[in-house]
Amino acid sequence: GEFENTMLRSYIKTTMFRRWLARLDCPPAVQECRDIFDGVYAPKSSQNSSQEFAEDPMNDTIRVPDCAMTSAVPDDLYTLLRRRTAILRATLKFDGVIYSRASTHLGNSQILYYPRGDRTLTPVPASIRYIYGTLTGELVFAAQRHLPLDPHYNTIDPFSFYPDFPAKMYSTGLESRLENVKVTWVVSHFVRCTVSSRHTVILALSRD
Repeated sequence: GEFENTMLRSYIKTTMFRRWLARLDCPPAVQECRDIFDGVYAPKSSQNSSQEFAEDPMNDTIRVPDCAMTSAVPDDLYTLLRRRTAILRATLKFDGVIYSRASTHLGNSQILYYPRGDRTLTPVPASIRYIYGTLTGELVFAAQRHLPLDPHYNTIDPFSFYPDFPAKMYSTGLESRLENVKVTWVVSHFVRCTVSSRHTVILALSRD
């Protein structure tokens, strides 16, 4: 309908603009727009976000830095790791892309990935809750998947009629269970638009 058409055109323009801002050859004057948008729309965490970004070196690696210190593991992460301490990070940069836990930067925490790294499966959306170091020294995400549409409400996903367009409707809720996601399983970030108290539209942000 008209609403979906307006929303899709808006997201396409936003996606193209965000990709331009992320390009290395983007003019410095234009890049200042990104700082303005981040300052206005980025969620405020309980700690200083800029300080957290500074604490995590942006060096395109998924290995735990030699100087990293261990921290106490939150209860929900303990359920996944079964250990009381781990190296926890606020951000991670890999292949030129920045990932963050949701409490640091919500937009950078929203990822589409292949479940268990199986590329024969359809990528699923999730939010990065933690970034932690494994016992082998690899930095991994602990993420929560977006819940699918509740069949109880018989909601029809209007984007299902357009399989070539990278948007899909999901529930606004997240699974309570955390799961491991390796950064190499990630396809892209996504943007999210909540259209009701129960429904949100997720649009993939292609790296191409």
